[in-house]
This record gives sequence, structure tokens and C-alpha cells, in this order.
Amino acid sequence: MPGGTWTLVPNSEGTGHVAADIALRNTSGHACTVTGFPGVSLLASDEHPLPTTVVRFPAAPAAVTVAPGGWIHSEVRYSPNIPGDGEPATGECEPKTVHALAQLPGDTKWAKITLAAPTTVCEKGSLEAKPFVAGQSTPAGG
Repeated sequence: MPGGTWTLVPNSEGTGHVAADIALRNTSGHACTVTGFPGVSLLASDEHPLPTTVVRFPAAPAAVTVAPGGWIHSEVRYSPNIPGDGEPATGECEPKTVHALAQLPGDTKWAKITLAAPTTVCEKGSLEAKPFVAGQSTPAGG
């Protein structure tokens, strides 16, 4: 599943956080089953790694079968503007994330994703991730 996107969820802003979907497409010629949460590594414009911590949303993952050409996504919530401990109180809390690497549970391969709109991910790159579900995106409002 090397193809992927990072898309903001419309109308998801609230309490200083936003939601985005990390979506991966099955580009193989066969169906696969995925259960769990994504691995994520944030990258700057020059592709050097940025601090990243993925916190699992307290939800039980369900198995999702992905047909060839089909999509799965994980909704992640993060703060683009509320600094965490040790981050600057003014200006950007962290360098902008321009790319991300996403990984399926139990896989060793990473899919490189370029964000349409680079963003900061405060609290040292903290992302709260929901389990993968079918489809490319979350409905507006999260």
C-alpha cells in the first residue's frame, strides 16, 4: 500500500486541535486485511525527521479488508498552535511538517506522503490516532 494522502477533516477544529486523515491505497493486485493503528513519522521540507509520538485513541480496532485500488484511513488529531512543555510560547512550536511516512500495523515498509498544506504539530509531534477504517476520508466534522 505505498500510495497515501494527508487531508484535513473539514470542520474538525476544536479546543486548539484539528483532525486529518492519513489514507493509504492498496496498489497491489490482491486484497489485504488490516487491523490496528498507523505508524507515523513526521518529516520537514528537507525530509529530516521531526519529533513524532503516536498515541492510540482508546478504541478497539476492527479488521478491514481492502480490495485492490481501495483505501483505508486513520483519523489523527493534533494541535497546530498550542505549544507543549519545552516548546516556544511564541512563533511555531515545531518546524513545519511537509511530508510524513505512514506504515501499516506490523509492516516494515513506509509510504511517503506529501501534505497539501504543511502544518506544525505541537506537543513534540504528538498525534492521537484512531484505528484504520475503510474509505479515504472521515465525514466533515470528524
